[in-house]
Amino acid sequence: MKKSLFLLIAAALMAVGVNASAQVGVGVGPTSRFYFEKGQDVNYTYGVQLCLDDSKRFSDYFGYSAGVDFGTYGRKDFFKEEAGLTELYVDIPVRLKFYIPFSKDFQLYFFGGVVPSVCITSLKKTENNTRFSRFDGVTDYSRYDVLAGGGLGVELNETFRFSVGYDHGLLDRYRNDEVLKVATVKFTFAVLFY
Repeated sequence: MKKSLFLLIAAALMAVGVNASAQVGVGVGPTSRFYFEKGQDVNYTYGVQLCLDDSKRFSDYFGYSAGVDFGTYGRKDFFKEEAGLTELYVDIPVRLKFYIPFSKDFQLYFFGGVVPSVCITSLKKTENNTRFSRFDGVTDYSRYDVLAGGGLGVELNETFRFSVGYDHGLLDRYRNDEVLKVATVKFTFAVLFY
């Protein structure tokens, strides 16, 4: 698994460096992560992401993008103020894009692809104000996931990009008999550079 993740990250970084004249975007936006655990209610965290991506077009209608997203997520149980969860992720989205160019200044696009994801830190705070890392060997929580999904966006004046996307985890985040899948919803505003 670690070798596969390393190869995906290396491929994404090579794709980013393919063409110096490609379009680079720097973005920010709100995001949420949903946790689907068998037999339990859906849990969620919310946060902010910072995105850096490189897009290349093959034609007026097709292209790809690869980049790096840094996302921080948190959740507080509003009924038990001390309890909570804080996580930091690094995602490597690699996506194909299909453009509908209405004009040079307004282009709609659809995207889809895979997102290898690494959880850098996951801190849980219990009701009695005790903090622990979910990676300290006490829990069977995995750092790694690969998500697949898509979304749609709009590019304006070749300068701004608005997008919304949904990605669903393909791997079980627990390394035991329990099942935990993760999904992400992202809204992004980006400024584009050539």
